[in-house]
Amino acid sequence: MLVRRVWIEPEPQVGFDPMADSADVLVEMEDDKLWQAHFVTLAHLQQEMRLSLDVARQHQRALAATQFLALETPHVIVENLTSDIIEDVVDNLMALGVFESVFVQFRNDNEYPPA
Repeated sequence: MLVRRVWIEPEPQVGFDPMADSADVLVEMEDDKLWQAHFVTLAHLQQEMRLSLDVARQHQRALAATQFLALETPHVIVENLTSDIIEDVVDNLMALGVFESVFVQFRNDNEYPPA
């Protein structure tokens, strides 16, 4: 299967920084199927860990003051969120045969399965 298009949808925030943020990536295949994955930078993960420490400090007796990050969904960690890097990662995942284990098929809420 060949990739038709790749979209990078940054988190809705002012001043998107491809070096320190996160973004959803949508990939359209030649069969019209859409696939989605969440891409993040190391700087973004470190920022999230600092936020967890700040929250813990606000709840002094209930939480230990430590940095941590529990990821509930798969994340692709990249150096930066530029289109060149993301497209290369998509190509590499396809070449390695692991694309479908990292990306999930995107389903529009307006789509209904065939009856």
